[in-house]
Amino acid sequence: MDILSRLNGLVGKDGLLKTTPAGEFRFTFRAVHPPASLPSSETDENAFQLAITHSEFTVQFADETLIDGSNTKRVSGFYISKIY
Repeated sequence: MDILSRLNGLVGKDGLLKTTPAGEFRFTFRAVHPPASLPSSETDENAFQLAITHSEFTVQFADETLIDGSNTKRVSGFYISKIY
């Protein structure tokens, strides 16, 4: 399976965004926004993690969590790459 397919496979899955050691927000992936050129076509785990880090994701927060008045945000993969 190529990296783009694996990224798109995250849509609908749940995740966790840590904001502080004591703070976290649960969310569901709603869309993937990969970079214009994905890192190599390799499919190993390191390449996949790099693709996550360089992508952005539209996420919907759970439990009626609102951030800046919305429960849906576009988040850099930098913040979620370590928790996948």
